[in-house]
Amino acid sequence: MQKNFFMRPFYYTSLALAALLIYSCSGNQEKDSTSKDTSTSESTSKAQVTQTVSYNFPSALQITSLFKKAGLQYMEGIANTPKESSKFSSSFSKSLNLGIYGADLAYCVLSKQSQEANNYVKVTTELASDLGMNRVFNEGQFVQRFEKNISNEDSLHDIITELQMETDTYLQDNDQMHVSAIAFSGAWIEVMYLGSKSFEQSKGRGLSDKIAEQMIYLSKIIAVLKSHEKKESGITDLTKELNSLLDSYNGLESVKKSKAEIKEEDSGVIISLTDEETDLLNKKIGELRAKFINS
Repeated sequence: MQKNFFMRPFYYTSLALAALLIYSCSGNQEKDSTSKDTSTSESTSKAQVTQTVSYNFPSALQITSLFKKAGLQYMEGIANTPKESSKFSSSFSKSLNLGIYGADLAYCVLSKQSQEANNYVKVTTELASDLGMNRVFNEGQFVQRFEKNISNEDSLHDIITELQMETDTYLQDNDQMHVSAIAFSGAWIEVMYLGSKSFEQSKGRGLSDKIAEQMIYLSKIIAVLKSHEKKESGITDLTKELNSLLDSYNGLESVKKSKAEIKEEDSGVIISLTDEETDLLNKKIGELRAKFINS
């Protein structure tokens, strides 16, 4: 078992899929925010309380970077093909696959696959425009700037960081933070899938540990999604799928044994899985990802 000293996270929104490499040794923080209707109407004797959940998610580039340091290798053909984007018709499927394509963008940028990265910029732009964010891209000329700096990794990071701030503002101002939660779910499972395919090839212990590390955060992702269920009907089925993955992880012998030994103050401990357990979990990740890209 390992102690998890994860990078400093930040709230993840829609196209913040390949942003900010910010590192520190602080842990993740979960926050519950409660808004109250303090109306003093005679007909209302009690304040109405609405509870939402927020969580500081890392970006897809942050997660992919950790996997890369653990041995993630670029493998041609495993990322989702941009040509599939035209089949997504609902706002839910577009939000979900916006996250998936954003993770593929991060994968290509970190692997120095310039032309492939450019293809993913175009498809994420199309999906974001379909979701009403075309103004953000047009005013910032992000696509043009990305193409101009395609070979400069530092510049690409700066451009995407700025894009993140703009999309943050847009989603908050337009009460669409559920899009952020759905997109992050897609990005998370895609990075996990990319890591699983690399592990399948190399059987690297570092990759196995990163996959297990990321499972620590799945319950947080599910909690945020559930707080937005009223905004998007597709979230209910999505949380069921993610819960199924979490159940598979919790059912592994190494996990059950370790959890019985872990003290409450050690809840951030990373559990080491056997290669066979990692393979079983990766199979589940692959099945879930297949549903995502065909939704």
